[in-house]
Amino acid sequence: MIDLADNPQIAVKQLESQQEILLRWLDNPQVTSDTEQKQAEDLLISARFALKQAEEKRKELTRPLDESKKRIIELFKPYVDKLSGGIDALNRALRHYHSEKVAEAEATRLAALAQEASRIAEAKENGEVIQPLNKPVAPELPKTSRTNLGKVTYREDYDIQIVDPALVPRDLCEPSMLKIRARVKSGITDIPGVLISKKYTPATRPDSF
Repeated sequence: MIDLADNPQIAVKQLESQQEILLRWLDNPQVTSDTEQKQAEDLLISARFALKQAEEKRKELTRPLDESKKRIIELFKPYVDKLSGGIDALNRALRHYHSEKVAEAEATRLAALAQEASRIAEAKENGEVIQPLNKPVAPELPKTSRTNLGKVTYREDYDIQIVDPALVPRDLCEPSMLKIRARVKSGITDIPGVLISKKYTPATRPDSF
């Protein structure tokens, strides 16, 4: 006995064979008289019954596959959930740590700029001529970190929360998050009614596995 689940094409051929005459009538039907109207109505009833029959057969053949797929997904779920939860926790920890390092680097840069400005001001008071520094006043924090297994790049983005829709400028309303995000990415991060903070998303690139 042929298992139609393994040979769905046979099931389709059987249905087509059963409805061969109907399929011929369905090829470009015309209604130009009361008699043809009745014929078309009969064809409509037959075609809808045949469609229902085909959908029932399709469901009959795919039901075991759906059940098998569901069972496999449920088997994988605990393992996948643990991995996904761990990845989320790692992302949060890395984002927090990287944000702290960015803040420290910015504080160092501002302190170095203040020191350089003080040096220049003191030189002017004493009538001295000094050369500006040829190197950056503070080292720049690298965006990419090299690891044993590959590298991780911290992509700069923004966390945007609408805290008071009534204060958001009219040209950004409903408020439209799409328009707000576009404005933030253009460099404007001071928007009434919107809380904006930088965030860094780790993007991984393994060498090989």
